[in-house]
Amino acid sequence: MDIATQIQVKVDKDKVNFLKKIEEKWQRKWSEAKIFEPEPSNKPKFFVTFPYPYINAYPHLGSAYTVLRVDIIARYKRMKGYNVLFPQAWHATGGPIVAAALRVREGDKKQISILKMMGIPDEEIPKFKDPKYWVKFFRKAWKEDFKRYGLSIDWRREFFTTYLNPPYSKFVQWQYTKLKEKGLITKGQHPVVWCPKEKKVVGDHDRPDEYVGIGPEEVVIIKFRDKNGIVYPCLTYRPETVYGAVNIWVNPDGNYVLALVDNEKWILSEKVIEEFKDQDHEVEVLRALKGKELIGNFVINPVTKKEIPILPASFVDMELGTGVVMSVPAHAPYDYVALRDLQNNPELCKAYGLDPKLIREIKPISIIKLKDYGDYPAIKVVEELKIQNQNETEKLEKATKIVYTKEFHQGILKEVFGKWAGKVVCEVKEQLIDEFVKQGIAIRHYTLPSKVYCRCGSKTHVKIVKNQWFLRYSDEHWKKLAHECINNMSFIPDELRELFHKQVEWYKDWACTHKGELGTPLPWDPEWVLESLSDSTIYMAYYVIAKYLQHPEKYGIDWNKLNNEFFDYVFLGKGDVEEVSKKTGISVELLKKMRNEFLYWYPVDLRVSGKDLIPNHLVFFIFHHVAIFPRELWPRGICVNGWILVSGKKMSKSLGNFITLRQALEWWGADATRFAEAYAGNSGLDDANFEPEMASYAVELLYNWYKFAIENYGRGRNEKHLIDEWFESIINRTILEVEEEMEKLNFKNVLIKGFFDFQNQYRWYIKRCNGIPNKEVLKKFIEVQTLILAPITPHIAEEIWEKLGKDGFISLASWPKADKSKIRIELERSEEIIKRIIEDAKEIKRILKTTPTILRIVVAEERKYKVIEKLAKHINEGVKVRDAIKITMKELDSEQRKILGKMMKRIIADPSIFNLLIPRDLEIRMLNEARVFLEKELGMKVEVLREEEIKLPKGKVPLPAKPALIME
Repeated sequence: MDIATQIQVKVDKDKVNFLKKIEEKWQRKWSEAKIFEPEPSNKPKFFVTFPYPYINAYPHLGSAYTVLRVDIIARYKRMKGYNVLFPQAWHATGGPIVAAALRVREGDKKQISILKMMGIPDEEIPKFKDPKYWVKFFRKAWKEDFKRYGLSIDWRREFFTTYLNPPYSKFVQWQYTKLKEKGLITKGQHPVVWCPKEKKVVGDHDRPDEYVGIGPEEVVIIKFRDKNGIVYPCLTYRPETVYGAVNIWVNPDGNYVLALVDNEKWILSEKVIEEFKDQDHEVEVLRALKGKELIGNFVINPVTKKEIPILPASFVDMELGTGVVMSVPAHAPYDYVALRDLQNNPELCKAYGLDPKLIREIKPISIIKLKDYGDYPAIKVVEELKIQNQNETEKLEKATKIVYTKEFHQGILKEVFGKWAGKVVCEVKEQLIDEFVKQGIAIRHYTLPSKVYCRCGSKTHVKIVKNQWFLRYSDEHWKKLAHECINNMSFIPDELRELFHKQVEWYKDWACTHKGELGTPLPWDPEWVLESLSDSTIYMAYYVIAKYLQHPEKYGIDWNKLNNEFFDYVFLGKGDVEEVSKKTGISVELLKKMRNEFLYWYPVDLRVSGKDLIPNHLVFFIFHHVAIFPRELWPRGICVNGWILVSGKKMSKSLGNFITLRQALEWWGADATRFAEAYAGNSGLDDANFEPEMASYAVELLYNWYKFAIENYGRGRNEKHLIDEWFESIINRTILEVEEEMEKLNFKNVLIKGFFDFQNQYRWYIKRCNGIPNKEVLKKFIEVQTLILAPITPHIAEEIWEKLGKDGFISLASWPKADKSKIRIELERSEEIIKRIIEDAKEIKRILKTTPTILRIVVAEERKYKVIEKLAKHINEGVKVRDAIKITMKELDSEQRKILGKMMKRIIADPSIFNLLIPRDLEIRMLNEARVFLEKELGMKVEVLREEEIKLPKGKVPLPAKPALIME
């Protein structure tokens, strides 16, 4: 079964082919007219970018989702009168391409099958042994797909990274020279995430998305010893809790070793041996053993000097830590639950040769006071969360986080801590660790808080790397500048600002170089190559001059002559332009042109990215800009979106819902795919959801809109009624609401308000005017609807624009301007009153046993409107209805109080009328104009009466905005 069948792509192929022909036509016309190749001008500029994608596979719906958001805002800003620059480049730096090419050379079946699944022909696959071919092949594929997608990119500025592109490499080397001059690069020894197979540092780009942002953390290993002096090393984030350790856990089925570690005999998980070696420990394995061989032995708690047993626990993960865990059941939920499981299972105790009575006698020892949690916080939280056993890992993780966080910040150490008693944990933790290390009962160690895998499939660990080059993100002055930039930037959504501040604070020094990868050599130490995140920080500046540097055939620039002085002048305005010209062979005129163009376009106004780049690339983007450029050239904005789901599930080949962009373009065409991708989600961290059914539905929607627009434009009557003014109000209000959502990049909301709701309002309008709209109002609706769609579905919008007889491209047309004078709240409210009357009348008809033939709509008397207006004033100020009635009663004369008294129960029962209040004359006029429509809708004669004209039946109390309905 092919993927199209699996995800049930049901679509009218003739309509898809119609859309595709239109798309090809307009993509050709855009290219011929060069409308997306902006030059500096007197217009305000808007520079928007999308992180260049890593080109080791075809683009899928995830990358297509984020880049579409860039294109929509770029197209919208053009229509708003901005000179818009949207460039694009490709990322090839790093290990994944090199590793994949190596696996092809090795004949790796999995890697070869991946290429085949992409549709690469068998005869092409041997070419992928060369990393350069990957770059060449997928660079071409991405560009083809992006063009077919209808992206409004200035392709003159296209480039790719690595030494294979000399001018870009020289730009990167200039950047790192500047950083070194500023003292922001250092050589040293640091813990890094390390791939033991590929022998390299594993940055975020070198690992699958789910492992992004995870880095080395310092922990403590506490040495428990048995009677023979053998060390049982317990890795812990909470060394202070050793005072409450009542036993040690091992995994009975785990593979352990007895090893000499720095000339001491240690019991370790076999999985941690390489990590210890890579952190400067001498390790010699003496023999292998199973965890169950250790159970029942005893060790000495190094601080209490008490003998405690070694017990079995299935929760011990052999791939995390040392495989040996100290048990503090009073303060660690996992330990309490594991101890309870064992105490409740005497048969299991006997199976491991343990005395059930001895196990039952093990009691939690309280060592930390925590307000509201008693002496045993772990027990309290476990009971609150109703955790049944140690297999409920999700609940246990939650419980652990609660206890650990609260105890660290609020926990008071008890008397057992001696000189530290009475202190809060966070105040003395480092002092405790120093003391334990000094006494020789603990060592500091680095580990990963969770498993992290390299893209090659190997599990990583922490290695202490020596003679490595690092970016000094720990530098306080550098951090201060980054915080300043964040404070002055716009974030969409704004709540991201605090997250960026936290990320800046979190960063310590970052290993910025690798060996044996594609990339740019470090200028002063070329055996090292800059890693993929570190060469991707300020390349937005390179976009501005890429159209010159990437085209030596046009501008005659000799790449070999490019030097730091050239980049200093163009980007920083430093140096003598005449001297730069002599050294580079570039004319003074061209150098000044590049400098002026850079100053026109910079800084970046908006960078749109997926949320996975928050913890790394986007933070680096800020760090490096504030280090290199003056304040006026710092980034101005970042917008973030979630990942893309397909039919509510994460895209996965195994689930059969992994869709490449080229597959989507083949099935639905560009505009329908764009429509469904835009509808998938808004800005923010929430994941978007692409629905294949929506893409298929979009084919119908867009085709039908095309037919409707060209067949109805210019039709209709000349005379104008209230209902026409109502729809004009809706049109102008919709423009404002859509603009607001556009500025926030909430494109799902744009389609909801600017298409689906707008279309529904039109259907109501056409129904209200008996199928004959006002000619000018209908023309306005068709124009505005098409203009709203233009940034999202540009090809069909261009075709409609042309068919309507409009000049030029809709891509360059002005965004519709709302006429606020035509937004009339009273007319919009009047239609809501009509809709409510229809709903209420139909409900009354349903309840009545007889079939009524006449409906009398009775409008409240004038005096009621004056009373309600006074009451509404208080409610609009936020006063509750009952309180507003009490206040208003005091303000009214005796006659008005009687009127309010009669209406009071109805008002309290239905306070929504305050959102519908309009002048009485307008309400009467509107009802009279709608009378024929109401008769048709309700199938009975309709009369509109004033309250003073009729004697009302008992219980019928007309209110302003809610007339009484009488049926006979």
